Amino acid sequence: MIISSKVPPVYNGCTALDYLSLRFTYLTKEQWQDRISEGKIRRNDAPVEAASILKTNDLISYDMPDFTEPPANLEYKLIFEDEWLLGIDKPGNLLVHHKGKSFRSNLIYHLRFLHNPPFEQADMISRLDRETSGVVMAAKNKEALRAMNRLVMGRMIHKEYYAVVHGVPAGDSGVIDYPIGRQTDSKISYRYCRNGENAKEAVTRYEVIERFGDSFAALRLFPLTGRTHQLRVHCAGIGHGIVGDKLYGKTDDEFLRWRETPQEPAAGEPVQRHALHCRAISFIHPFTAKECVLRAPLPDDIKTVIQSLK
Repeated sequence: MIISSKVPPVYNGCTALDYLSLRFTYLTKEQWQDRISEGKIRRNDAPVEAASILKTNDLISYDMPDFTEPPANLEYKLIFEDEWLLGIDKPGNLLVHHKGKSFRSNLIYHLRFLHNPPFEQADMISRLDRETSGVVMAAKNKEALRAMNRLVMGRMIHKEYYAVVHGVPAGDSGVIDYPIGRQTDSKISYRYCRNGENAKEAVTRYEVIERFGDSFAALRLFPLTGRTHQLRVHCAGIGHGIVGDKLYGKTDDEFLRWRETPQEPAAGEPVQRHALHCRAISFIHPFTAKECVLRAPLPDDIKTVIQSLK
């Protein structure tokens, strides 16, 4: 099976090995090195070396052996639709875009090709991590995508999340304000941390909704910026990591051991995935000028966690 990808601008100037290991994390850097040495990787239909410098829009092809895609929960629901936009209630264990070996078992592929009727020009406006459930938005055409991206850039789209965390914050509310960047000393290429590499401003406001003794709490989270893994990094950074979060609740080695058998819950956690849910997205519609509030109820697995903690 031959799969291919075009090099995005952000990877312009990367070596072939760095591009593959940073963008396609289902194999380690050493495994990608082996694939290159075996001649299974090509650039613009010519052999490539690990140290080859890539340019934007280079076509990278990989002769991949047959495989079974990882399981995914494809029971998403449309909660809003008009001429321009889609609102979707995404379940946990569903990627928004293709990543790793999930070439078809992701939300955008299903919207474009398998939904009935298909939304062939759909593009995602917002996204959530695989395990995070709740509201995401898609544009039905490029005009709508450009208009919504202007709202995103202007920080005019507001989001509310629900999270169950370890421990109880000292006050009823607060603001977490520190920059987030890539954690370069981690074995995991997609782990982020406070003041990491190329750190960018990140601000989250939180409110304590409910306390479950001294061990757990339910929070409302309002991200005022939109950094990768922001809520997970911020909660862990103040000592109240999100329940079930393997990446930011475990060491590198513990996480890598779990990743070998991801169908198993992380040791000591009361839920299969991390307990984070996007409850609402609100904005002024760029074409109708009306206020839109898209909501997704708490899913059953998080409700079950709450009941067990009570």
